[in-house]
Amino acid sequence: MKVKMFEKEWEVKDINYKERRELWQLSLGSFVGSEVVQDKYFEMINKVEELSGLSEKDYIKKDKSLLTMAEIDLLLQEVFASYMGMEKKDS
Repeated sequence: MKVKMFEKEWEVKDINYKERRELWQLSLGSFVGSEVVQDKYFEMINKVEELSGLSEKDYIKKDKSLLTMAEIDLLLQEVFASYMGMEKKDS
């Protein structure tokens, strides 16, 4: 599966139903009302990273610069959205 972000396409592993359910359940504990439960959120994001197959060696932009930690989290959030079928659609 491909995820587009930072003017680059990132190749990530497809996940199965059981893995999708696990991520969904982790996401439910990550947000209480409008508040983010930070430790649960990072548990979810770390699981997305694990399932996606992405690692430190992959976090390089098209221009060869390294992603910041915040950009890595944004990329992993986009991967999560793709896994859950919530990715943004181009108009």
